[in-house]
Amino acid sequence: MDLHDDTIYTESKAKFTCPSCGDVSQDDVIFLCNRCERSELIYKDGLYICPACLKPGENFECMKCGSKDVVMEEKR
Repeated sequence: MDLHDDTIYTESKAKFTCPSCGDVSQDDVIFLCNRCERSELIYKDGLYICPACLKPGENFECMKCGSKDVVMEEKR
């Protein structure tokens, strides 16, 4: 994936909550997957996700504290 300075990223419709840090921004969360290839990721609602293994409360890590129990919810 090539990233350019003129790339525009839209704000995600997701809210992330870490059990240690509370609400965290999307920039402070990474998506973890040990089963899927990078080419399988899709861009949806401002996030790169793998539909085969994306489940609520799984596959996200807080980059502030390292917790892997970050929960993603859709913003209302």
